[in-house]
Amino acid sequence: MAAPRAKSMNRLSQAQRFAITRKRSEGVPVADLAREFGVTTRTIHYTLRADQDRKIDGRVRTEVVNVRLTPKELATFDAVLARREIHSRADALRRLIHAASDLFVPDDDLASEMRGLSAALNRAGNNVNQIAQRLNEAKQRGKTPPYGNSAHTQVRALGALVFDIADQVQDMAQRRRSALSAEVARVLKGEIDGPE
Repeated sequence: MAAPRAKSMNRLSQAQRFAITRKRSEGVPVADLAREFGVTTRTIHYTLRADQDRKIDGRVRTEVVNVRLTPKELATFDAVLARREIHSRADALRRLIHAASDLFVPDDDLASEMRGLSAALNRAGNNVNQIAQRLNEAKQRGKTPPYGNSAHTQVRALGALVFDIADQVQDMAQRRRSALSAEVARVLKGEIDGPE
């Protein structure tokens, strides 16, 4: 009995092409696929390449992103989507992913301000250490600590500086959060470039 004649790629149905792609992704060898569908191994390779090209050219969505959330986190996310009148979690996540390069960037201004505040805190810490060292040395020698009006003024000034820095950090964090919230709102409205 003669072997079945090999079919060309053009004679494979769309369903057969999908089946070839699926089975190959499951690890079925190319030679086995060729025998099963009565085509050459070259046809199998062409079919797989055509499917890959279709995915690239058509931007077919093939990847899945999974994330585990608590019920409270999910409820909060859904509430945000409801306020934005977004009816699909997938659509919201897709928009955020497309805008990731704009959303997840370091804030250079904030970093610069934080470096300045950190330097100021270091100077304040050094001054406090010097005062504490002088007080400790005096105590060890059995002398009255040289803590006069000048030292007291310095400590009060340092305390005020620490509180001022804390206020500035809180203000910077709030400004950053507001800017990020505005950007996320813009993204969720769909005001981004690129494919949806």
